[in-house]
Amino acid sequence: MTLRLRHLRLRAITSAGPYGADIPFKPGLNVIWANNTKGKSTCMQAMLYVLGLEKMLSPRREVPLPHAMTSYLRGDDESQLDILRSWVELEIENGAGDIATVRRAVRDESVDNRLVTVWFGPMLTSPGARSDSRLFFVRDGGAFQREDGFLYFLERFIGWQMPMVRKFEGPEGKLPLETVFPLFWVEQKVGWSAIPAAIPTYMRIREVQKRAVEFIMDLDVHKIELERERLKERLQINSRNWAAVVDEMTRLARRGGGALVGLPIHATEDVETLERWSLNFLEGGEWVQVEQLLSRLHARLDEMTLTAVPSVGAQAEALVEELEALNRHLDSANRRRIEVHAAQQLKAADIVSLHRRLVSLKEDLQKNLDVQKLQRFAGSAGALTPDRCPTCEQALVDALLSQEILQAVMPIEDNIEYIRSQMKMFEDILAREQIEERRLDDIAAAAAKEIAEIYGRMRVIKSDLGSPSGAPSAAIIEHRLRLEMRIRDLEGLVSSLGDAVAQIHSLAGEFRDLQEAWRRLPTEQLTSNDRFKLVYLTNSLRQLAQAFGFSTFSSDELTLDDDSYRPQKEGYEIGFETSASDAIRLKWAYQFGLLELSQKYQTNHPQLLLLDEPRQQSSSKVSFGALLERAASHQQGDAQIIVSTSEDIDNLLPIINRLRCEKTIFDGYILQPIATRDPD
Repeated sequence: MTLRLRHLRLRAITSAGPYGADIPFKPGLNVIWANNTKGKSTCMQAMLYVLGLEKMLSPRREVPLPHAMTSYLRGDDESQLDILRSWVELEIENGAGDIATVRRAVRDESVDNRLVTVWFGPMLTSPGARSDSRLFFVRDGGAFQREDGFLYFLERFIGWQMPMVRKFEGPEGKLPLETVFPLFWVEQKVGWSAIPAAIPTYMRIREVQKRAVEFIMDLDVHKIELERERLKERLQINSRNWAAVVDEMTRLARRGGGALVGLPIHATEDVETLERWSLNFLEGGEWVQVEQLLSRLHARLDEMTLTAVPSVGAQAEALVEELEALNRHLDSANRRRIEVHAAQQLKAADIVSLHRRLVSLKEDLQKNLDVQKLQRFAGSAGALTPDRCPTCEQALVDALLSQEILQAVMPIEDNIEYIRSQMKMFEDILAREQIEERRLDDIAAAAAKEIAEIYGRMRVIKSDLGSPSGAPSAAIIEHRLRLEMRIRDLEGLVSSLGDAVAQIHSLAGEFRDLQEAWRRLPTEQLTSNDRFKLVYLTNSLRQLAQAFGFSTFSSDELTLDDDSYRPQKEGYEIGFETSASDAIRLKWAYQFGLLELSQKYQTNHPQLLLLDEPRQQSSSKVSFGALLERAASHQQGDAQIIVSTSEDIDNLLPIINRLRCEKTIFDGYILQPIATRDPD
């Protein structure tokens, strides 16, 4: 995974003819020098622009280049020359040796600057070469996701496979290139304002800086964290689907007058538990399993089928007795329903009370945790509640009663543990009460179904008793039809529940696989390989900071936060305690540390480091010289380091003349007249 710049070309067609600049790049250290305001930073920004990465600088859509490439430029005599057309070309190479030449218009009425032309060959370093070309688009939706997008091409050209990251809104998406390039491409305006990098945050990616560093270092932690989040989401979906199926089964059972017993309401891996559930019905005051009930109903129906339908007169006495029995049964059923309703109300009140108690305990726990935090920050528990005056050292008594008779106050840690145990106890009680509430709901539904059937049967019997004595007994016929209908309903219910149970078993298998995948995840946040990389980067940071002249405190006190990967001292991120120049030195150290880490371990660093005007905040000449020497030490490796500077040329030349590097020195404006117009 390498990105190497080979040649930059700027061209502007003005009213006085073509102007431009050509800058060749070599492996190792490349130094570009020009005076301030002469176009040095224009070159650096032009390379970002031609690569479609201007969103790294700003979310604005205008071209991020100065007037020298967009509207007018000045000649050596300071005359203003209007620009008619302008463009940027950049030749790049990857680790596989593939070369591409990229061209993008800056100002051209005939070409949309959202188009990028790519030649698959060295069109700048080999002018006579002929290569295939293709158009891509940038600065538009899909430039990073679709094959015709240039950033999609650039990602694959470098050899990256950007990880999926979570956003504050919307679904997951790939980590944008614009969030990674600042870790090795530091532009002058805002690039030096943050350590490790001024990474754009407007893309609404969660912990974007952390994600970018993890990608460049190729840490396993994000892959593990993302996998953990995905498993957590899939477990939540599995749990919701499980609850939905159980709720549907419960609804079907209650509609049929039955109740589900033993069916787990939460996802489980235990197959045996799934086989022990049953569908029960309330018959004559007792619960009967559906298989037994169907057996009874079939036997009763068979008996009625073999018997002729009697007349009303022959059946009158039996119908009167059945009506009296139904009245007694109805009274009993109504009493049970009233009792169940009262129990439901009490249970609902208990559950509301438990919820309130848990809310109160959570508030108490948070308050105690805050006190514990204050004690930890203060250094001792006594610092928060002194028993002596801090001025005169006299004893303080904060109560009218003698303190000797009061019991010892529970330590804050024991209090927190006690509250947590109370919460666990009440959560267990709440779970049991909710199970009991569902059981009462089942009983109430079954009782309502039973009462409705009693009323229906009573209406038929009364109608039958008012019929002529010689007429066939409608009550017997209706009873037979009701038996047939109930058998059909129960068998249909059993069939429907069987389909739902098949879904439950499928969800149980999925839950088992997810739990197994969860158990396979590392328990530690960082893998051993991640820790090796962070230790190496920490040691490099210390050594480089010392080499660059960091002096606010000993560089041996520098560490890296395991969570944010930012430099810190004694557990606190380094902020205002460093001077501005030392902050820049620390920035140098971090950027070089990431580069040198990639030469020791497998990372995603592209072996490119580009520093625009690194001598910020008047860093000393000695420090700047050490920076260039460190950069030149990579001459024999695969790394390419590009430094642009307006350092005093008399100070710069003695340094770079003793180093092996590619020097590009501009005397005056970088954009100069071109003797022969380049072919368009």
